[in-house]
Amino acid sequence: MSLSEYTITNKELNVFLRDKNKREFYMGGYTIKHKNIETEQAVIYKGDITNTDTPLLLRINSACYTSDVFGCQRCDCNWQLTKAMEIIHKEGNGMIIYHFHHEGRGAGWTNKLKSYTLMDREACSTFEAFQRLNLIPDRRTYYSAILILQDLNIKQVKLISNNPDKEKFLQENGIKVNQRIPIISKKREWRNYLVSKKEQFGHKIDLYRKQRVGSRE
Repeated sequence: MSLSEYTITNKELNVFLRDKNKREFYMGGYTIKHKNIETEQAVIYKGDITNTDTPLLLRINSACYTSDVFGCQRCDCNWQLTKAMEIIHKEGNGMIIYHFHHEGRGAGWTNKLKSYTLMDREACSTFEAFQRLNLIPDRRTYYSAILILQDLNIKQVKLISNNPDKEKFLQENGIKVNQRIPIISKKREWRNYLVSKKEQFGHKIDLYRKQRVGSRE
């Protein structure tokens, strides 16, 4: 798999957005084809994102419909999305790339729900549930994000993320990461989930209290 296999087939930018907190952003959309399959990605941004002299504040965000749409509190995904919008609004400049096809770390909606069922029944983590279901724990790639950044002539970023794989992927594909900005919730209900992210997925998360991996998230 390589970047050359991905093609932008449709896009729209500069659509005004005023969110529920009356903060103003712009929205855009990209349709990207890979091996005859088209997927949709959204961009939410604020300020002059085309200023190549200054590293752009960037969040690469995977869809989590359980939390983003239905308010599920098993994970911190919607909190991270909302927090990233808050950070960008406060900064006055930045962008979120939202991958609609990354639900369940690329496994899809139904497989994600199967993992929830297993987690509830066997008191295991997301990572362990995926393994028991013979699913790759994280099958995401970020070539679509690279293509969008290239299309917008964005060459250097400040990445809002705890995931070193995202930082490495950007660097390996020609996007300079000047800084990685942690985005970590202290909500007690998510502590096990964050421990799993840290210990099983390799995320850079400074936990304020040691917690056992493997209990229900």
